[in-house]
Amino acid sequence: MSELRSAQWTLDAIENGTASAATIHKTASELDPVSLYFIFRYVREIYTPTNPSATGVMERMVELTKTHDDLVKKAKKGEKDSIREWFDDTYQIKDFHGRPHELLELIVEKIES
Repeated sequence: MSELRSAQWTLDAIENGTASAATIHKTASELDPVSLYFIFRYVREIYTPTNPSATGVMERMVELTKTHDDLVKKAKKGEKDSIREWFDDTYQIKDFHGRPHELLELIVEKIES
């Protein structure tokens, strides 16, 4: 699976509960650290307590990150990447609310360039 497809699948599985934490881990562990960082960041910033869908999504995130702390370490590497700095200078996560695939397309394009 390509980086973009894997990233989109991972985010969709977290958002929709379509896979177990173990299955998500398999795909997420192969992602670039920057992609993983932005998936986690998107979930944290969009699924706040005021979001009616937050409970299920955040339960899945907690299960995934507590069970697989290697993903947390990997995402922290992605947070230190210059792509994050570029993104923060240019965009905000809320710019992509309801359009997470566009966010991931932008990030993967930047990673691959």
